[in-house]
Amino acid sequence: MPIKSLLTIILLLLSFSFAGAEMYQWIADDGSITFKDTPPPSTQKRKKVKVYSDSDFAAAPPVQPETATHKIKQPASSASQPATPKRERFNGTVDIYVTEWCGYCKQALSYMKSKGIPFTTYDIEKDSAAKQRHKDLGGRGVPLIIIGSNKMSGFSADNLEYYLNNSK
Repeated sequence: MPIKSLLTIILLLLSFSFAGAEMYQWIADDGSITFKDTPPPSTQKRKKVKVYSDSDFAAAPPVQPETATHKIKQPASSASQPATPKRERFNGTVDIYVTEWCGYCKQALSYMKSKGIPFTTYDIEKDSAAKQRHKDLGGRGVPLIIIGSNKMSGFSADNLEYYLNNSK
């Protein structure tokens, strides 16, 4: 009886075929970004996808201590406050790697929509090329958010705003 079970398992394993998929990205004439597993029409040009490494990204921002529930008001004095140079806010498109079931991914997407932040979503469970890029970027979970040259694992509105305001 064990031999028959073993043969059945082997037969089942051999009956499954493994298929690889390649994803293509291009920008259509109307400006929309298209992702498909078939090559683009000959009238469209394929966009090359950049592969990132950890050294391409800045370190995470320092963790800010929780603020107290009460604040002591300080007199406003321009001499006591150092002038910090104003940096221009990141104006590119944020890339976010997600899964359909992830609650933090939904929070991040909702936050970016509410703030009008342009983003491109990649579902790593539905897109094998996105899954590979997620892995190449060092992603170990979702959401993985790429803001310019910065990489953010997980979602925090404060950290996202920090990166948007301090991105290269």
